Amino acid sequence: MKADEVIIFSDMDGTLLTDWDLGPYVPAANIEAIKDFMASGGLFSIASGRQYKDTLGFFGGMPFSLPMVQGNGAVLYDSQKGAVIQKTRLPEPIKQESLDYFLKHPGVWLVAADEDEIFQVLTGDSARDAMLTDLKRKAITIEDYLVLAPVKVCFVVMDADRLSPVIEDVHNFASANLFVTAQSSPYIIELLEKSVGKAPAVREALRLSNAEGRKLICIGDYDNDCGMLAMADIAACPSNASQKVLEMAKIVTCSNNEGAVADLIRQLGVL
Repeated sequence: MKADEVIIFSDMDGTLLTDWDLGPYVPAANIEAIKDFMASGGLFSIASGRQYKDTLGFFGGMPFSLPMVQGNGAVLYDSQKGAVIQKTRLPEPIKQESLDYFLKHPGVWLVAADEDEIFQVLTGDSARDAMLTDLKRKAITIEDYLVLAPVKVCFVVMDADRLSPVIEDVHNFASANLFVTAQSSPYIIELLEKSVGKAPAVREALRLSNAEGRKLICIGDYDNDCGMLAMADIAACPSNASQKVLEMAKIVTCSNNEGAVADLIRQLGVL
């Protein structure tokens, strides 16, 4: 294959980025390989649970060849034009029911995102609110949350063993027919409007860019990546991926901390 015959969509956390305890940051090898790949005619973009401002900050604002899939598919962002080109808001009943659940379950925290940013919702209980510090997100009050137009909400737990009961509860919400869930880490379950996902968003990004004739390679590390990996011509993952993802991957790269995307481009032999 040649670079100008290939499209790569990459996940961020656990794939293109290092682990949180190392920053996180994008290894220099990844940045250089992506630049070389695009300079050679390859099309590259992101498919992440993050929002576009956050994502672009890791690259110094470097634009990508195709629309960026953000918010696990709820947002498409054109980094060349600097514009959101598609967003799918969360229906109001889900937003309200998620707040009610959060307030009744002290071991669970609520995070919400619009097309621009991700927010931690505060209860007003300083001890409880202070426990969720690793996300480093903007804090908002319940009143702020009620007027927010989110594209997703997330429940976060501190103990991975606590997530399964939360997922079970969420699937029993009265509004469950209005949303899909995406588990983006052992500690986070996300709720999105029922049509949303990385796979349909990648398809739409390709359609909007008239790029559907090239070979599609997707790389990701966790369960929320499975949809786009299943639709790819070649599915790839870093060696630190979940077992479910490892079983799907045709190419396994080095770990995310060692430059997984650079290794993927090397293994593809497109440069």
